[in-house]
Amino acid sequence: MTEHEIHEKIRQAYIHATPDVLNAVLSDCRKEKGCAIMTITTKKRKSLVTQLAGIAACLCLLLGGGLGLHNYQINRVVDATVSLDVNPSVEIQVNQKERVLKVLPLNEDGRIIVGNMDFTGSDVNVAVNAMIGSMLQNGYLSELTNSILISVDNKNIAKGVELQERLTAEVNELLQTDTFHGAILSQTVSKNEELQQLADTYGITLGKAQLIQDVLTEDSRHTFEELASLSINELNLLLQKESTGNTKVETLGTASDKAYIGETKAKEIAMQKAGVAADSLISYKIELDTEWGNMVYDVEFTAEGIEYDCELNAKTGEVLKFEKENKFGGNQTVNVAPVQEATPTPEPTPAPTTELPPSTSNAPSTAATPSNGNQAAASQTASQITLEQAKAIALNHAGVDAGTVYDFDGEWDYEHGIAVYELDFKSGGYEYDYEVNAVTGEILKSEKEWDD
Repeated sequence: MTEHEIHEKIRQAYIHATPDVLNAVLSDCRKEKGCAIMTITTKKRKSLVTQLAGIAACLCLLLGGGLGLHNYQINRVVDATVSLDVNPSVEIQVNQKERVLKVLPLNEDGRIIVGNMDFTGSDVNVAVNAMIGSMLQNGYLSELTNSILISVDNKNIAKGVELQERLTAEVNELLQTDTFHGAILSQTVSKNEELQQLADTYGITLGKAQLIQDVLTEDSRHTFEELASLSINELNLLLQKESTGNTKVETLGTASDKAYIGETKAKEIAMQKAGVAADSLISYKIELDTEWGNMVYDVEFTAEGIEYDCELNAKTGEVLKFEKENKFGGNQTVNVAPVQEATPTPEPTPAPTTELPPSTSNAPSTAATPSNGNQAAASQTASQITLEQAKAIALNHAGVDAGTVYDFDGEWDYEHGIAVYELDFKSGGYEYDYEVNAVTGEILKSEKEWDD
Protein backbone atom coordinates (compact mmCIF):
# COMPACT_ATOMS: atom_id res chain seq x y z
CA MET A 1 0.00 0.00 0.00
CA THR A 2 1.36 3.38 -1.00
CA GLU A 3 1.89 6.29 1.40
CA HIS A 4 -0.93 8.17 -0.33
CA GLU A 5 -3.36 5.27 0.15
CA ILE A 6 -2.47 5.00 3.82
CA HIS A 7 -3.06 8.71 4.40
CA GLU A 8 -6.38 8.50 2.56
CA LYS A 9 -7.50 5.63 4.78
CA ILE A 10 -6.60 7.61 7.90
CA ARG A 11 -8.31 10.75 6.56
CA GLN A 12 -11.53 8.88 5.94
CA ALA A 13 -11.40 7.45 9.46
CA TYR A 14 -11.02 10.85 11.05
CA ILE A 15 -13.75 12.44 8.95
CA HIS A 16 -16.15 10.44 11.07
CA ALA A 17 -14.26 10.89 14.30
CA THR A 18 -16.64 13.52 15.81
CA PRO A 19 -19.19 11.66 17.92
CA ASP A 20 -22.80 11.97 16.80
CA VAL A 21 -24.46 13.17 20.00
CA LEU A 22 -27.78 14.30 18.52
CA ASN A 23 -29.64 11.15 19.46
CA ALA A 24 -28.22 11.25 22.99
CA VAL A 25 -29.34 14.87 23.48
CA LEU A 26 -32.81 14.17 22.15
CA SER A 27 -33.02 11.12 24.36
CA ASP A 28 -32.15 13.18 27.42
CA CYS A 29 -34.77 15.77 26.43
CA ARG A 30 -37.41 13.08 26.16
CA LYS A 31 -36.46 11.80 29.60
CA GLU A 32 -36.93 15.27 31.14
CA LYS A 33 -40.26 15.89 29.39
CA GLY A 34 -43.20 15.80 31.84
CA CYS A 35 -41.05 15.96 34.97
CA ALA A 36 -41.96 19.57 35.80
CA ILE A 37 -44.10 19.99 38.95
CA MET A 38 -46.89 22.54 38.68
CA THR A 39 -47.68 24.49 41.88
CA ILE A 40 -50.99 26.16 42.78
CA THR A 41 -51.04 28.95 45.30
CA THR A 42 -54.76 28.87 46.15
CA LYS A 43 -54.91 28.94 49.90
CA LYS A 44 -58.07 26.81 50.06
CA ARG A 45 -56.25 23.89 48.38
CA LYS A 46 -52.97 24.44 50.15
CA SER A 47 -53.02 21.31 52.19
CA LEU A 48 -54.11 19.16 49.28
CA VAL A 49 -51.64 20.77 46.89
CA THR A 50 -48.88 20.37 49.39
CA GLN A 51 -49.67 16.70 49.68
CA LEU A 52 -49.78 16.23 45.94
CA ALA A 53 -46.55 18.16 45.52
CA GLY A 54 -44.88 15.96 48.10
CA ILE A 55 -46.07 12.83 46.37
CA ALA A 56 -44.94 14.16 43.01
CA ALA A 57 -41.57 15.05 44.43
CA CYS A 58 -41.16 11.56 45.81
CA LEU A 59 -42.19 10.05 42.50
CA CYS A 60 -39.67 12.22 40.70
CA LEU A 61 -36.95 11.17 43.07
CA LEU A 62 -37.83 7.52 42.62
CA LEU A 63 -38.20 7.77 38.87
CA GLY A 64 -35.14 9.97 38.58
CA GLY A 65 -33.12 7.50 40.56
CA GLY A 66 -34.32 4.66 38.39
CA LEU A 67 -33.63 6.56 35.22
CA GLY A 68 -30.26 7.60 36.57
CA LEU A 69 -29.29 3.99 37.25
CA HIS A 70 -30.60 2.96 33.84
CA ASN A 71 -28.66 5.71 32.13
CA TYR A 72 -25.53 4.77 34.08
CA GLN A 73 -25.83 1.16 33.00
CA ILE A 74 -26.29 2.18 29.38
CA ASN A 75 -23.60 4.82 29.24
CA ARG A 76 -20.94 3.80 31.77
CA VAL A 77 -20.97 -0.01 32.09
CA VAL A 78 -18.86 -2.16 29.73
CA ASP A 79 -21.17 -4.10 27.45
CA ALA A 80 -18.63 -5.52 25.00
CA THR A 81 -14.88 -5.69 24.46
CA VAL A 82 -13.46 -5.51 20.94
CA SER A 83 -9.90 -6.83 20.54
CA LEU A 84 -7.62 -5.98 17.62
CA ASP A 85 -4.49 -8.13 17.25
CA VAL A 86 -1.70 -7.96 14.65
CA ASN A 87 1.37 -7.92 16.79
CA PRO A 88 0.09 -4.79 18.42
CA SER A 89 -2.74 -5.84 20.75
CA VAL A 90 -5.46 -3.36 21.67
CA GLU A 91 -8.74 -3.76 23.58
CA ILE A 92 -11.64 -1.35 23.06
CA GLN A 93 -14.31 -1.35 25.78
CA VAL A 94 -17.74 -0.08 24.69
CA ASN A 95 -21.13 0.51 26.33
CA GLN A 96 -24.54 -0.64 25.18
CA LYS A 97 -24.69 2.20 22.67
CA GLU A 98 -21.34 1.03 21.24
CA ARG A 99 -19.65 4.19 22.51
CA VAL A 100 -16.02 3.85 23.55
CA LEU A 101 -15.42 3.84 27.29
CA LYS A 102 -11.72 2.99 27.24
CA VAL A 103 -8.95 1.91 24.86
CA LEU A 104 -6.36 -0.39 26.45
CA PRO A 105 -3.06 -1.17 24.66
CA LEU A 106 -1.77 -4.54 25.93
CA ASN A 107 1.83 -4.35 24.70
CA GLU A 108 4.42 -1.82 23.61
CA ASP A 109 3.38 -2.05 19.96
CA GLY A 110 -0.19 -1.41 21.05
CA ARG A 111 0.89 1.75 22.88
CA ILE A 112 2.58 2.97 19.69
CA ILE A 113 -0.64 2.41 17.74
CA VAL A 114 -2.87 4.24 20.22
CA GLY A 115 -0.39 7.10 20.74
CA ASN A 116 -2.09 10.22 22.10
CA MET A 117 -5.48 9.50 20.56
CA ASP A 118 -8.49 9.69 22.88
CA PHE A 119 -11.67 7.98 21.68
CA THR A 120 -13.77 8.29 24.82
CA GLY A 121 -17.39 8.76 23.75
CA SER A 122 -16.68 8.00 20.10
CA ASP A 123 -18.47 5.32 18.13
CA VAL A 124 -16.60 1.99 18.12
CA ASN A 125 -16.36 2.13 14.31
CA VAL A 126 -14.39 5.37 14.56
CA ALA A 127 -11.92 3.87 17.01
CA VAL A 128 -11.45 0.71 14.94
CA ASN A 129 -10.92 2.67 11.72
CA ALA A 130 -8.34 4.90 13.40
CA MET A 131 -6.51 1.85 14.83
CA ILE A 132 -6.35 0.25 11.39
CA GLY A 133 -5.02 3.50 9.90
CA SER A 134 -2.34 3.74 12.58
CA MET A 135 -1.29 0.10 12.01
CA LEU A 136 -0.93 0.77 8.30
CA GLN A 137 1.00 3.98 8.83
CA ASN A 138 3.38 2.38 11.32
CA GLY A 139 4.03 -0.66 9.13
CA TYR A 140 2.37 -3.28 11.33
CA LEU A 141 0.02 -4.13 8.47
CA SER A 142 1.86 -4.50 5.17
CA GLU A 143 2.42 -6.81 2.21
CA LEU A 144 4.71 -8.90 4.43
CA THR A 145 2.32 -9.19 7.40
CA ASN A 146 -1.22 -8.66 6.20
CA SER A 147 -3.29 -10.49 8.84
CA ILE A 148 -5.42 -9.00 11.63
CA LEU A 149 -7.61 -10.69 14.26
CA ILE A 150 -10.92 -9.09 15.30
CA SER A 151 -12.52 -10.56 18.43
CA VAL A 152 -15.73 -9.55 20.21
CA ASP A 153 -16.56 -10.51 23.79
CA ASN A 154 -20.21 -9.95 24.73
CA LYS A 155 -22.47 -11.89 27.10
CA ASN A 156 -25.24 -11.43 24.55
CA ILE A 157 -24.00 -13.87 21.92
CA ALA A 158 -26.31 -12.68 19.15
CA LYS A 159 -25.32 -9.05 19.73
CA GLY A 160 -21.64 -10.01 19.81
CA VAL A 161 -21.89 -11.89 16.50
CA GLU A 162 -23.67 -8.96 14.86
CA LEU A 163 -20.97 -6.51 16.00
CA GLN A 164 -18.20 -8.90 14.92
CA GLU A 165 -19.64 -9.31 11.42
CA ARG A 166 -20.23 -5.58 11.01
CA LEU A 167 -16.68 -4.63 12.08
CA THR A 168 -15.19 -7.38 9.93
CA ALA A 169 -16.97 -6.10 6.82
CA GLU A 170 -15.81 -2.55 7.50
CA VAL A 171 -12.18 -3.52 8.15
CA ASN A 172 -12.16 -5.77 5.07
CA GLU A 173 -13.20 -2.80 2.95
CA LEU A 174 -10.34 -0.76 4.42
CA LEU A 175 -7.74 -3.44 3.72
CA GLN A 176 -8.57 -4.20 0.09
CA THR A 177 -6.86 -1.93 -2.46
CA ASP A 178 -5.18 -2.33 -5.84
CA THR A 179 -1.80 -2.76 -4.15
CA PHE A 180 -2.66 -4.38 -0.84
CA HIS A 181 -4.90 -7.27 0.21
CA GLY A 182 -5.43 -7.90 3.88
CA ALA A 183 -6.37 -11.17 5.57
CA ILE A 184 -8.90 -11.01 8.40
CA LEU A 185 -9.58 -13.51 11.16
CA SER A 186 -12.74 -12.79 13.16
CA GLN A 187 -14.48 -14.50 16.06
CA THR A 188 -16.74 -14.08 19.06
CA VAL A 189 -15.02 -15.04 22.29
CA SER A 190 -16.35 -17.81 24.51
CA LYS A 191 -14.96 -16.42 27.75
CA ASN A 192 -14.07 -18.83 30.55
CA GLU A 193 -11.72 -18.99 33.52
CA GLU A 194 -9.09 -21.07 31.70
CA LEU A 195 -9.01 -18.73 28.71
CA GLN A 196 -8.75 -15.66 30.95
CA GLN A 197 -5.88 -17.24 32.90
CA LEU A 198 -3.96 -18.02 29.71
CA ALA A 199 -4.47 -14.47 28.43
CA ASP A 200 -3.26 -12.99 31.73
CA THR A 201 -0.25 -15.33 31.95
CA TYR A 202 1.09 -14.50 28.49
CA GLY A 203 -0.07 -10.88 28.35
CA ILE A 204 -2.30 -11.32 25.30
CA THR A 205 -5.93 -10.66 24.49
CA LEU A 206 -8.70 -13.18 25.06
CA GLY A 207 -9.14 -13.27 21.30
CA LYS A 208 -5.53 -14.28 20.62
CA ALA A 209 -5.67 -16.89 23.41
CA GLN A 210 -8.75 -18.46 21.80
CA LEU A 211 -7.11 -18.40 18.34
CA ILE A 212 -4.05 -20.22 19.73
CA GLN A 213 -6.32 -22.87 21.25
CA ASP A 214 -7.86 -23.36 17.79
CA VAL A 215 -4.41 -23.81 16.22
CA LEU A 216 -3.45 -26.33 18.91
CA THR A 217 -6.67 -28.23 18.23
CA GLU A 218 -5.60 -28.58 14.60
CA ASP A 219 -1.94 -29.38 15.39
CA SER A 220 -1.08 -30.62 18.87
CA ARG A 221 2.67 -30.79 18.16
CA HIS A 222 3.05 -27.19 19.35
CA THR A 223 2.66 -25.65 22.81
CA PHE A 224 0.70 -22.60 23.92
CA GLU A 225 3.90 -20.91 25.08
CA GLU A 226 5.52 -21.45 21.69
CA LEU A 227 2.59 -19.95 19.78
CA ALA A 228 1.94 -17.03 22.14
CA SER A 229 5.01 -15.18 20.82
CA LEU A 230 3.93 -15.45 17.17
CA SER A 231 2.21 -12.67 15.25
CA ILE A 232 -1.34 -13.07 13.96
CA ASN A 233 0.01 -13.47 10.42
CA GLU A 234 2.20 -16.38 11.53
CA LEU A 235 -0.69 -17.99 13.40
CA ASN A 236 -2.85 -17.51 10.31
CA LEU A 237 -0.27 -19.31 8.16
CA LEU A 238 -0.26 -22.25 10.56
CA LEU A 239 -4.05 -22.31 10.66
CA GLN A 240 -4.32 -22.24 6.87
CA LYS A 241 -1.90 -25.16 6.64
CA GLU A 242 -3.65 -27.37 9.20
CA SER A 243 -7.28 -26.18 9.30
CA THR A 244 -10.04 -28.76 8.97
CA GLY A 245 -12.79 -26.17 9.12
CA ASN A 246 -13.75 -27.02 12.72
CA THR A 247 -12.41 -23.86 14.32
CA LYS A 248 -14.34 -20.96 15.89
CA VAL A 249 -12.57 -18.36 13.77
CA GLU A 250 -13.83 -17.09 10.40
CA THR A 251 -11.31 -16.11 7.72
CA LEU A 252 -11.23 -13.66 4.83
CA GLY A 253 -8.27 -13.48 2.46
CA THR A 254 -4.95 -15.33 2.54
CA ALA A 255 -2.07 -14.79 4.95
CA SER A 256 1.07 -13.40 3.28
CA ASP A 257 4.26 -15.50 3.11
CA LYS A 258 6.26 -12.81 1.31
CA ALA A 259 8.50 -12.30 4.35
CA TYR A 260 10.01 -15.75 3.79
CA ILE A 261 12.43 -17.19 1.25
CA GLY A 262 9.80 -19.45 -0.35
CA GLU A 263 9.55 -23.20 -0.93
CA THR A 264 11.63 -23.19 -4.12
CA LYS A 265 14.60 -21.48 -2.44
CA ALA A 266 14.25 -23.66 0.66
CA LYS A 267 14.38 -26.79 -1.47
CA GLU A 268 17.44 -25.49 -3.32
CA ILE A 269 19.32 -24.76 -0.07
CA ALA A 270 18.46 -28.15 1.43
CA MET A 271 19.56 -30.09 -1.63
CA GLN A 272 22.78 -28.10 -1.83
CA LYS A 273 23.45 -28.93 1.81
CA ALA A 274 22.91 -32.61 1.06
CA GLY A 275 24.94 -32.53 -2.15
CA VAL A 276 21.98 -33.97 -4.06
CA ALA A 277 21.00 -33.18 -7.65
CA ALA A 278 17.35 -32.45 -8.49
CA ASP A 279 17.14 -35.29 -11.00
CA SER A 280 18.09 -37.84 -8.34
CA LEU A 281 15.13 -37.10 -6.08
CA ILE A 282 12.79 -39.98 -5.38
CA SER A 283 10.43 -38.02 -3.13
CA TYR A 284 10.28 -34.74 -1.25
CA LYS A 285 7.96 -32.77 1.00
CA ILE A 286 8.17 -29.12 2.11
CA GLU A 287 6.03 -27.34 4.68
CA LEU A 288 6.11 -24.04 6.55
CA ASP A 289 6.10 -24.64 10.29
CA THR A 290 7.20 -23.11 13.57
CA GLU A 291 9.96 -24.16 15.94
CA TRP A 292 10.41 -22.40 19.29
CA GLY A 293 8.76 -19.23 18.15
CA ASN A 294 10.51 -19.07 14.75
CA MET A 295 8.99 -19.83 11.37
CA VAL A 296 10.89 -22.59 9.59
CA TYR A 297 10.76 -24.64 6.40
CA ASP A 298 10.87 -28.37 7.08
CA VAL A 299 12.28 -30.08 3.98
CA GLU A 300 12.19 -33.89 3.77
CA PHE A 301 13.40 -35.77 0.71
CA THR A 302 14.84 -39.08 -0.45
CA ALA A 303 17.64 -39.54 -2.96
CA GLU A 304 19.96 -42.45 -3.71
CA GLY A 305 18.59 -44.54 -0.86
CA ILE A 306 19.12 -41.83 1.77
CA GLU A 307 16.38 -39.98 3.64
CA TYR A 308 17.17 -36.33 4.46
CA ASP A 309 15.51 -33.98 6.94
CA CYS A 310 16.53 -30.33 6.73
CA GLU A 311 15.11 -27.46 8.77
CA LEU A 312 15.70 -23.88 7.59
CA ASN A 313 15.00 -20.46 9.06
CA ALA A 314 12.10 -19.30 6.88
CA LYS A 315 13.31 -15.70 6.73
CA THR A 316 17.07 -16.10 6.34
CA GLY A 317 17.50 -19.58 4.87
CA GLU A 318 19.94 -20.55 7.64
CA VAL A 319 20.17 -24.32 8.10
CA LEU A 320 18.98 -25.06 11.65
CA LYS A 321 18.94 -28.85 11.48
CA PHE A 322 20.28 -31.40 9.02
CA GLU A 323 19.84 -35.16 9.36
CA LYS A 324 20.19 -38.09 6.99
CA GLU A 325 19.37 -41.75 7.39
CA ASN A 326 20.19 -44.81 5.28
CA LYS A 327 16.86 -46.38 4.34
CA PHE A 328 18.54 -49.80 4.41
CA GLY A 329 19.95 -49.44 7.90
CA GLY A 330 23.42 -48.54 9.12
CA ASN A 331 25.42 -45.53 8.08
CA GLN A 332 26.55 -46.64 4.68
CA THR A 333 25.37 -44.72 1.67
CA VAL A 334 23.89 -47.16 -0.79
CA ASN A 335 24.26 -46.58 -4.51
CA VAL A 336 20.90 -47.45 -6.00
CA ALA A 337 21.94 -47.00 -9.62
CA PRO A 338 21.67 -50.15 -11.79
CA VAL A 339 24.57 -52.50 -10.96
CA GLN A 340 26.17 -55.66 -12.34
CA GLU A 341 26.74 -58.94 -10.56
CA ALA A 342 29.58 -58.82 -8.03
CA THR A 343 31.70 -61.39 -9.88
CA PRO A 344 31.46 -60.80 -13.62
CA THR A 345 32.27 -63.57 -16.11
CA PRO A 346 33.59 -63.34 -19.67
CA GLU A 347 30.09 -64.23 -20.85
CA PRO A 348 27.81 -61.42 -22.04
CA THR A 349 26.49 -59.44 -19.15
CA PRO A 350 22.73 -59.91 -18.70
CA ALA A 351 20.35 -56.96 -18.52
CA PRO A 352 20.53 -55.05 -15.25
CA THR A 353 18.38 -56.41 -12.47
CA THR A 354 17.14 -54.94 -9.25
CA GLU A 355 19.50 -57.07 -7.16
CA LEU A 356 22.04 -55.38 -4.91
CA PRO A 357 25.55 -56.85 -4.95
CA PRO A 358 26.34 -59.45 -2.28
CA SER A 359 29.39 -57.44 -1.25
CA THR A 360 27.26 -54.48 -0.07
CA SER A 361 27.39 -54.27 3.74
CA ASN A 362 24.34 -55.99 5.25
CA ALA A 363 22.08 -54.53 2.55
CA PRO A 364 19.23 -56.90 1.68
CA SER A 365 18.94 -58.18 -1.84
CA THR A 366 16.06 -56.70 -3.81
CA ALA A 367 13.63 -58.86 -5.69
CA ALA A 368 11.97 -57.87 -8.90
CA THR A 369 8.94 -56.81 -6.91
CA PRO A 370 10.32 -54.59 -4.13
CA SER A 371 9.13 -54.92 -0.56
CA ASN A 372 8.16 -52.00 1.63
CA GLY A 373 11.65 -51.75 3.06
CA ASN A 374 13.48 -51.25 -0.24
CA GLN A 375 11.02 -49.68 -2.64
CA ALA A 376 13.26 -46.63 -2.94
CA ALA A 377 16.17 -48.76 -4.14
CA ALA A 378 14.14 -50.14 -6.99
CA SER A 379 12.72 -46.79 -8.03
CA GLN A 380 15.70 -45.56 -9.98
CA THR A 381 16.05 -48.95 -11.64
CA ALA A 382 12.42 -49.19 -12.64
CA SER A 383 11.62 -45.57 -13.42
CA GLN A 384 12.51 -43.68 -16.54
CA ILE A 385 11.30 -40.26 -15.41
CA THR A 386 12.28 -38.15 -12.40
CA LEU A 387 10.04 -36.67 -9.75
CA GLU A 388 10.43 -33.23 -11.33
CA GLN A 389 9.30 -34.63 -14.69
CA ALA A 390 6.31 -36.30 -13.06
CA LYS A 391 5.44 -33.02 -11.37
CA ALA A 392 5.63 -31.18 -14.70
CA ILE A 393 3.31 -33.76 -16.29
CA ALA A 394 0.75 -33.37 -13.50
CA LEU A 395 0.84 -29.55 -13.53
CA ASN A 396 0.45 -29.49 -17.30
CA HIS A 397 -2.54 -31.83 -17.09
CA ALA A 398 -4.11 -29.72 -14.33
CA GLY A 399 -3.45 -26.48 -16.22
CA VAL A 400 -1.64 -25.04 -13.19
CA ASP A 401 1.34 -22.70 -13.26
CA ALA A 402 4.25 -23.92 -11.12
CA GLY A 403 4.57 -20.50 -9.49
CA THR A 404 1.09 -20.82 -7.94
CA VAL A 405 1.67 -24.25 -6.38
CA TYR A 406 1.98 -24.68 -2.61
CA ASP A 407 1.95 -27.60 -0.13
CA PHE A 408 3.50 -29.89 -2.74
CA ASP A 409 4.14 -33.48 -1.67
CA GLY A 410 5.60 -36.02 -4.07
CA GLU A 411 6.89 -39.53 -3.45
CA TRP A 412 7.72 -42.72 -5.30
CA ASP A 413 5.62 -45.82 -4.60
CA TYR A 414 4.96 -49.28 -5.94
CA GLU A 415 1.33 -50.23 -6.55
CA HIS A 416 -0.03 -53.38 -8.18
CA GLY A 417 3.35 -54.18 -9.64
CA ILE A 418 3.76 -50.68 -11.15
CA ALA A 419 6.23 -47.99 -10.09
CA VAL A 420 4.34 -44.70 -9.66
CA TYR A 421 4.81 -41.16 -8.40
CA GLU A 422 2.12 -40.00 -5.97
CA LEU A 423 1.72 -36.22 -6.17
CA ASP A 424 -0.38 -33.95 -3.96
CA PHE A 425 -0.45 -30.17 -4.30
CA LYS A 426 -2.64 -27.09 -3.91
CA SER A 427 -3.24 -24.13 -6.19
CA GLY A 428 -5.93 -21.50 -6.64
CA GLY A 429 -8.05 -22.77 -3.77
CA TYR A 430 -8.10 -26.37 -5.05
CA GLU A 431 -6.44 -29.60 -3.91
CA TYR A 432 -4.98 -31.92 -6.57
CA ASP A 433 -4.13 -35.62 -6.25
CA TYR A 434 -2.21 -37.35 -9.06
CA GLU A 435 -0.63 -40.74 -9.76
CA VAL A 436 1.87 -40.83 -12.60
CA ASN A 437 3.46 -43.99 -14.04
CA ALA A 438 7.14 -43.69 -13.09
CA VAL A 439 8.24 -45.53 -16.26
CA THR A 440 6.02 -44.14 -18.98
CA GLY A 441 4.79 -40.85 -17.49
CA GLU A 442 1.18 -41.93 -18.04
CA ILE A 443 -1.35 -40.29 -15.69
CA LEU A 444 -3.02 -43.12 -13.77
CA LYS A 445 -5.18 -40.98 -11.48
CA SER A 446 -6.17 -37.32 -11.30
CA GLU A 447 -8.47 -35.75 -8.73
CA LYS A 448 -9.38 -32.14 -8.06
CA GLU A 449 -11.51 -30.81 -5.21
CA TRP A 450 -12.19 -27.52 -3.46
CA ASP A 451 -9.75 -26.78 -0.62
CA ASP A 452 -12.02 -26.06 2.35
